[in-house]
Amino acid sequence: MGWFSNELILARICCDRYYKVSLASVRVILRRNSFFKVTSFFPIALFSVLSFLLCVESFSQTADQLQQLNSLPPAQREALMQQLGLGTQLQPGQAGAEPLNFPDVVNPLPEDGMGELGEDFNTVPVLEPGDTIVVEFVLRPSDWVPPPPSPNTNQLTQPQQAYASTAGANNVLAVGPELSIGGGEAEPIILDPETILQRELMYDRLVSGNPYQLDAQGFLNLPGVPPIRLAGLNVEEAMIRVRVEPSLVWLSPIVTFLPLEPFGLDLLEPFGYELFRGVPTTFAPATDVPVPSEYVIGPGDTVNVLLFGNTNAQYQLVVSREGVINFPEIGPIAVAGLSFEDLQTAITQRVAEQMIGVRSNVTLGELRSIRVFVLGDVQQPGSYTVSGLSTMTNALFVSGGVSDVGSLRQIELRRGGQIVSTLDLYDLLLRGDTSNDERLQPGDVIFAPPIGESVSIHGEIRRPAIYELNGEDSIEEVISLSGGLRSNADISGVRLERFMPSGTTAYNFDLSSSTQDLESLMDGDVLFVPPRVDQLDRAVRLVGNVYQPGLYPWKEGLTLTELISSRELVMPGSDLGYILIRREIEPNVLTEVLSADLQAAWDDPGDESNIILHSGDTVHVFDQLSGRERVIPALLDELKVQRGQQGETALVRIGGQVNSPGDYPLERDMTVLDLIRAGGGLTEAAYDLDAELVRYNTFNGSNRQTEVLVVNLAETLSGSGATNFTLSSYDYLNIKVIPNWSTQETVEIVGEVTFPGIYPLTEGETLADVIDRAGGLTGYAFPEGSLFVREQLLEREANELQNLANRIEGDLQSLAGDPANAQAVVAGQALVNRLRNTQPVGRLVIDIPAIIEGDTTQNIVLRSNDRIFIPPVSQEVTVLGEVQYPTSHVFSAGLDRDGYIAMSGGTTDNSDIARIYTVHASGRVDISTGSRWFMNERQSEILPGDTIVVPVDTSTPLIPVWAAATQVVYNIAIAAAALNSF
Repeated sequence: MGWFSNELILARICCDRYYKVSLASVRVILRRNSFFKVTSFFPIALFSVLSFLLCVESFSQTADQLQQLNSLPPAQREALMQQLGLGTQLQPGQAGAEPLNFPDVVNPLPEDGMGELGEDFNTVPVLEPGDTIVVEFVLRPSDWVPPPPSPNTNQLTQPQQAYASTAGANNVLAVGPELSIGGGEAEPIILDPETILQRELMYDRLVSGNPYQLDAQGFLNLPGVPPIRLAGLNVEEAMIRVRVEPSLVWLSPIVTFLPLEPFGLDLLEPFGYELFRGVPTTFAPATDVPVPSEYVIGPGDTVNVLLFGNTNAQYQLVVSREGVINFPEIGPIAVAGLSFEDLQTAITQRVAEQMIGVRSNVTLGELRSIRVFVLGDVQQPGSYTVSGLSTMTNALFVSGGVSDVGSLRQIELRRGGQIVSTLDLYDLLLRGDTSNDERLQPGDVIFAPPIGESVSIHGEIRRPAIYELNGEDSIEEVISLSGGLRSNADISGVRLERFMPSGTTAYNFDLSSSTQDLESLMDGDVLFVPPRVDQLDRAVRLVGNVYQPGLYPWKEGLTLTELISSRELVMPGSDLGYILIRREIEPNVLTEVLSADLQAAWDDPGDESNIILHSGDTVHVFDQLSGRERVIPALLDELKVQRGQQGETALVRIGGQVNSPGDYPLERDMTVLDLIRAGGGLTEAAYDLDAELVRYNTFNGSNRQTEVLVVNLAETLSGSGATNFTLSSYDYLNIKVIPNWSTQETVEIVGEVTFPGIYPLTEGETLADVIDRAGGLTGYAFPEGSLFVREQLLEREANELQNLANRIEGDLQSLAGDPANAQAVVAGQALVNRLRNTQPVGRLVIDIPAIIEGDTTQNIVLRSNDRIFIPPVSQEVTVLGEVQYPTSHVFSAGLDRDGYIAMSGGTTDNSDIARIYTVHASGRVDISTGSRWFMNERQSEILPGDTIVVPVDTSTPLIPVWAAATQVVYNIAIAAAALNSF
């Protein structure tokens, strides 16, 4: 056993085999078996366990072991084999094995690829030609010294490498210490400016070349670097190989394997070969099926003869090597070469002629085994012994099937040096035709020649694949092999790619036409059947906020009201004032946008709003709530692309007090009123006397000026205004807001007031005013513990928490370098996590008793969404933090702060006595200075609802910041607890 830092070498003693197992795999095994505690004898114990597991595979290699296994009862033998992970397969030579009547032909390969140890030893993928990788080029440090050459350049020292998990899509190897070759020291190389510039240019080219794909020979081609062969290496080995490339020694590449799913031509596979994918198990055909009448009798067959009548007897007659059976009372009968039907006739006639009054019934018993040869391009060519009922396909399964380079369509059956039959497996796979699956005779040869001409077909067909040709030379025949076309296939645009000596040539074919220029298909041709382009022909599409969206038939003169005839067809909340119509003037080239007022069209079908639709129009009905975001931006992008280099993009803007502000397509002869209709109409806060239209005028393509036009909005909305201007590109209409307009502002007061609830605010109203409107405080109110919450403070508090957490994280980085600060770093990280997870409250400390008494300095002006919580009378004092038993105590007028701490068991060893502080019910905080001589009477007094906090002692130079953060967390927690009590 060899023990290294990152792998384990296991020797299988019982069979002289060696295995190299990565420690990552070993760790997975230990985790699965709940080995969480590993003692000092871990290497020896682990080696013993793994050696035993690995020896299981060779358990059945000796004759004595086979004999012992076969001597066990079947139940014990099956249980033992299951425990050893060998399944229930019968061992060779096992006595008492029951025959399989209908055996499986192929046992599929395991998909999980798990090894004997329960772990996949091939988790790291091996790179193959065509694989895609990403190479991250990390610059080595400026003081990096290149290693000197080693005397033995073929031997590398063990690098410390991080194990890269390659399961899934992310297989990135972490950067470890630099790879060293040999030993010794060297001086840093000072590069000249020209070399530095060359490396910078090369670095940019290397980075911009990602991702990289291995070529057909498995080489990685990096810009400015000789080809590097990576095929056959796993990701870790590939990274090492790239790092030792001489032209890349100044970089530290990191290799990532991208397991991309193939698509298009890369997804195609040769058709039919999946029939043989698997591990052969048994190949004898069913033994209890009727023997066909054409079966040819030969030496070794058993003929069962039943006599009845004057003589009743039953005989089992074996055909001898001479081809005869010795029939009692009749004598030898030559049967070799006869078919089963002829055999029945011959024996029946002999019995009837020579045994008067006796009739016979002839059947076949155990059939002979025959030896055949399976040769050519098969997985395992050779000589095989099969049942006398075997056919050509049975023999192919014996050999593992046809290889990828073998033909499925010209499989020959040779008998006596002559080809007696040819099997086309496509007949079996596509039509279920087994008529050419000839039955085998002794000495037959099944020969699979190399694959013939083949073509690839993909696109809108049912079975994309690579098909071998066998007389098919037209596109229609290949499409028939592939299962036919899909419903959305475009038969007028079938494309063929052909590889010619001068290059690749492309052809287009219209299968709907009877004339085609192509004479026949050639080897290597690639056919592509494209999908039909989604175009409407004599139809219109209705989409959006309607009950029945979809395609509707179009007729000449179809109007909008005929398509949407009543309100029952549109959903509630539809914007009937702005119906958008997308019209293709030239399919996929030129698009026009129109709009209509559906309500006006319903009211007056003869109005111009009742637009006549064209074939291919798409009618959008918008929802007033969701707006137009899913439709309008896409249309504007289409118009921008359509404009190209000529003219301005046809769009206009509307903002301010409209329901759907934003950019809209500029229609032909569009006016201000049309733009207001596109914006969803005015809101209730809109100033309807006038508006501003900002227009940008460009002169000679070199100068742009801004012009502001005043729109008489009242006249424009009535339809009689002269300021209903015709719009130009990029016009911006701004709808003003009514002066002093504001939405209704409210505050909420909860708890011990006469009339709790939500109250509308008037401008400048104070907290005292709202308390008076709520009927004042009840007799059970505890005004000292009132809680005031403001939304703006909540946002500010959340930002401060994050800033404080970021500051402490910066402090932790400065402490992390000293091992003596390890405990402080752990405590600091815990504090950062608490700050990140603390939810802000937004509390503002107020003095309700002073406000009620008329102290104007304490009274505050309320804002919208302020919340006031008036709690009932409190009778408890809470002690938190580093005390023996944090809890709440009943208020006692004779106790001070230290008395309540003593009631909680006193402070712990981790407490910071000098910084004990009190959070009063109002939210005010009194911080201890360490001496009661410097505390006034109010500070030292403990009142009902107060909370005493004993902070933890961090014992670091950064304690002021950390103590402040701890205090913030406690204060927010206390306020949140008070808030949750309502």
